Amino acid sequence: MGFRLGVDTGGTFTDIGLIHEETGAVAVTKVPSTPDNPARAVVNGVIDILGKEGIAPRDIDFFIHGTTVATNALLELKGARTALITTEGFQDVLHIGRQTRPSLYNFYAHRPKPIIPRHLRYEVPERILHTGKVWRELDQDRVREIARDMKRKDVHAVAVCLLHAYANPRHEQRIKEILIEELPGLFITVSSEILPEFREYERTSTVCINAYVMPKVNKYVADLAEQLHKLEVKSGLYIMQSNGGVITAETARESSARTVLSGPAGGALAGTFVCAQTGRDNLITVDMGGTSLDICLIADQQPKYTTESHIGGYPIKLPMIDIHTIGAGGGSIAWIDSGGALRVGPESAGAVPGPVCYCKGGQEPTVTDANVVLGRLNPRYLLDGDFQLDVEKAYQAIEKKIAQPLGLTVIEAAAGIIKVVNANMVRGIRVVSVEKGYDPREFSLVAFGGAGPVHGVEMAEELGMPEVIVPKNPGINSALGMLVADVRHDYVRTHVKSMAEITGAELTDLFGEMEKQGSEQLAQEGFSPSDMVFLRSADVRYRGQAYEISIPVWGGTLTLDEIQRSKEHFHLEHEKAYGYRREKETVEMVNLRLVALGKLPRMELVKEQESNQAIPEPVACREVYFSHGFLPTAVYNRKKFRYGVMLRGPAIVEQLDSTTVIFPDQDATVDAFGNMIIKLKGGKKNA
Repeated sequence: MGFRLGVDTGGTFTDIGLIHEETGAVAVTKVPSTPDNPARAVVNGVIDILGKEGIAPRDIDFFIHGTTVATNALLELKGARTALITTEGFQDVLHIGRQTRPSLYNFYAHRPKPIIPRHLRYEVPERILHTGKVWRELDQDRVREIARDMKRKDVHAVAVCLLHAYANPRHEQRIKEILIEELPGLFITVSSEILPEFREYERTSTVCINAYVMPKVNKYVADLAEQLHKLEVKSGLYIMQSNGGVITAETARESSARTVLSGPAGGALAGTFVCAQTGRDNLITVDMGGTSLDICLIADQQPKYTTESHIGGYPIKLPMIDIHTIGAGGGSIAWIDSGGALRVGPESAGAVPGPVCYCKGGQEPTVTDANVVLGRLNPRYLLDGDFQLDVEKAYQAIEKKIAQPLGLTVIEAAAGIIKVVNANMVRGIRVVSVEKGYDPREFSLVAFGGAGPVHGVEMAEELGMPEVIVPKNPGINSALGMLVADVRHDYVRTHVKSMAEITGAELTDLFGEMEKQGSEQLAQEGFSPSDMVFLRSADVRYRGQAYEISIPVWGGTLTLDEIQRSKEHFHLEHEKAYGYRREKETVEMVNLRLVALGKLPRMELVKEQESNQAIPEPVACREVYFSHGFLPTAVYNRKKFRYGVMLRGPAIVEQLDSTTVIFPDQDATVDAFGNMIIKLKGGKKNA
């Protein structure tokens, strides 16, 4: 048996997790990210962990990577020079968008500019109706004229999105053929291959995003795969998708938009793993790194999914785990606004120049600087002592930029920075819970990422949550979460029809066509039929509604009774979501969806034997700031924790990849999988 290796690239650090397939033994490491070329940090981390563990690259049977290349290209608007070809009359779909405002009461709110400028949007005479009938044939000469003009304008990628291509892709496919003839080497994305679904604005936006990030993702994935090959890593390169599934590097190069929430999806999967380990059904995960906080709600041991996400204000209509991201991380910069109020983020110091205490050129005080000044982070222990922090520089930066302008002491200013960033994060947790009908007091908080366990207790207390769970390797949790994923492909087909009119045979045939497509794709990737699982669902609404609810659909041959059961399921879900149901209204299906899973062998982590040592010996004692001042606080090394260990706060627990802060009078225990469970006093009070 060999090893599985997961890599998650973050804004400040790149995390590496290694699991032995037979024993379940885990090894982890972190290396500084290299934003100018993320692949360099990935290779550095792989070399580092293989060297430390004495493992040969040929022993890596499975290599999966969560990448931020597509995300950063979109957020920083540094994608390729991209053009759009669309149906005549629809050149301005990206400008028109939807009627909704970004912020209802903000008169100065603006939508982001379309990623494709108007002079690179081309109209082509053609028309296919929503039924799939060709109303007007494609003007192929016009397509060739467009291709020549794109060449003159040095276009590197093109998105092709015709009005009703989801119903009949013939014209899009012909445009693709002509572009390949006229412009070999051009990156081409067509909507009928990426998103064969109605609603032209969201579909056009998604296809344009895929084309926009495709060249960068292609270059990155190709370069990384080549470097791993040179290292003689046995496994091919697999990429984490935003939907929590795995795809091959080749698929990621074609469907680049599917990787925009690649890393955070690993954290959500790690949360489901914690559910299974601890016997909890309901968790809220918070992954706090150097740049951002990723929040996911898991109910009944399943993360919530969505097909309507926005990244940087741009809609992407692809299946994704519903993750809410805000600009709150260890590198988030503290600043004073024009009204004299203390603010934190969303701008981050990132990996370079990083927080002031990193001594890499950073000048602006950050959350990490505040935690160092308050004694919550050990300036000589970060990354097992490989990374030194300068407390004095952090102190001076907070004094100059925050404390003096506000008339505060440095300690008061540092405590204020922590309060502000915690308030930002609590608001983010309410977005995925309270605003969607869930009571956070009925959930456990799972805190991970390098900075999550430092802030987890304060966030949970503010929300009245009963406990905080800190996984055994919190700073590497997203990388480890990727290792429990399966290969996944999503398929969708728009089919608008009343559930009273649709037949079981009709539905069975439609799903059967998608299942055939999914099984062929998985077979190409080496899966046998016994390792394939197909999950059906449908987007359903009351006639006249603009949005739908996704409900599961039974497998196999469908009958009218099963369609009726799906209809009743929709009524129940609608009532749960909106507070009412209308059983006399016409209910119609809109989209049929299929998830095709290639099941990978399950990973089982080792259960520990219960320890006789109930309270470990502290390795140090230092003054740490809590709610009302500094207290002498025991400092523990988590490497020495075993199953059954108990301790009471105040306490600081240090390890290579993170630090956990336990407040006074709080009890923490370690379970058989190494999870640290911190019980909070007086839960269920402040949701």
